[in-house]
Amino acid sequence: MNRAAIIGNLLRRASLTPPDLLAADVANALHDAGGNHLVLYVVDYEQETLQPVALASELLDERPKGVNIEGTMAGRSFRSQQVLSAETDDGWRVWAPVRERAERIGVLELGFPNVEADIDRDELLALADDLGLLVGHLTHTAGRYTDLIELRRRRRPMNLAAEMQWDLLPPLSFSSPELAIAGLLEPAYFVAGDAFDYSLNGEMLGFAIIDAMGHGVHSTLASTLALGAFRYGRRRALELTVIAEHIDDAVAEHFHGDCFVTGHLASFDVATGELRWVNAGHPPPLLLRGAKVVAELACEPCLPFGLGISIAEIGYCRLQPGDRVLFYSDGAIEARPASGEQFGLDRLVSEVEQYIGAGVLPSETLRRLAARLRQHRGGELEDDATLVFLEWQPGR
Repeated sequence: MNRAAIIGNLLRRASLTPPDLLAADVANALHDAGGNHLVLYVVDYEQETLQPVALASELLDERPKGVNIEGTMAGRSFRSQQVLSAETDDGWRVWAPVRERAERIGVLELGFPNVEADIDRDELLALADDLGLLVGHLTHTAGRYTDLIELRRRRRPMNLAAEMQWDLLPPLSFSSPELAIAGLLEPAYFVAGDAFDYSLNGEMLGFAIIDAMGHGVHSTLASTLALGAFRYGRRRALELTVIAEHIDDAVAEHFHGDCFVTGHLASFDVATGELRWVNAGHPPPLLLRGAKVVAELACEPCLPFGLGISIAEIGYCRLQPGDRVLFYSDGAIEARPASGEQFGLDRLVSEVEQYIGAGVLPSETLRRLAARLRQHRGGELEDDATLVFLEWQPGR
């Protein structure tokens, strides 16, 4: 088996065939490696299940069904981001995470006849890992040209506000040698108003998390305007205070005081660990050192964007290697059942410390937190909740 040739052939094939035939392209590559089974799964928006993109008929006997992330081998591969394998009655099964950088997209389930030699198994496991990486990039690219992959992620219809909001967002997760970001939004199919954005340019990360007042399309329009103004200022290398003023002016001009947007604007120097931010009426972020929340990052807040801000302070913190900062919107602590107490900051801190202390990946920590919020609420959240981890890891 020539692993490089198989990967190269898939890359060339996928650049020529229709984007909705990606699973068939992967199946053909797997067939070249002696495989006899394939399912390409993508994670649903609530990150509870893995849904099949399409079947590759020459490798499958029947149409696959979605599988739960909890309690399945495919889900375990997704949670851990590791290649897993197991013996089956008809041979050997392998599960490989499909990812683009740190963005967890789904899982490849691959089947092979019995493989006796350890060296062959090692080579197949390496191939599965390579396929997961390549298919992550191909899935992301194909999604720009077809709705098939996007629709497979949905277990029910989205409202218009959520449709607009998700298209506004960057990838939920990102990693580089010095930096990692992981984010999550709820309620997935009805989110409106909450959003975040980031961009790494050289050694400087520009970051924003915002929460627009209200619900529905009105809130989405406000958050779209705010993030557009943030990107406008960031791409011109303006100071945080100037960017904040641009956002404030844009929201005030278009909504005339009928809407406001809270949020943090931040810049982070990945070379030095220096974090600076402006707080426009948003909950203060939490600093995690090791597996413990050691501080709230306090900064004198100004009025929300759109109400005429006057910045009193630019927050400053110099992170230590391995530190994490958790940004969150008020929906993450105010979630409550119809009759009962709020989820609360103390519970949020306890859950985060428990997962991080157990060595759970930040993106997986946020997935579990979202599930806990829904469980506490007794269903879908009433208000938007956004959670974003920023992790500094120099020299990793």
